[in-house]
Amino acid sequence: MTFICKDVVENIIDYIEAELDAETLRMLEEHVEECPECLEFIRTYRKMLELSGRLKERTFVTPDVRRRLIALLKSKVRPE
Repeated sequence: MTFICKDVVENIIDYIEAELDAETLRMLEEHVEECPECLEFIRTYRKMLELSGRLKERTFVTPDVRRRLIALLKSKVRPE
């Protein structure tokens, strides 16, 4: 399996929180090395969390907010 942009979006929270298994992490990082858009997406998402002051605090991301955010991001990613 290879990662596509949609997979990065689906795994962004687990990636930032270092909760991906080794194989998924490897595939995601390989994709990001080849995809400047995904690299910028990760940087922007991480910066947004840092600016909110809640990088480690999850309480502001309820399951519903997480689901809606992922759906929104998926709708913005062009299919490959």
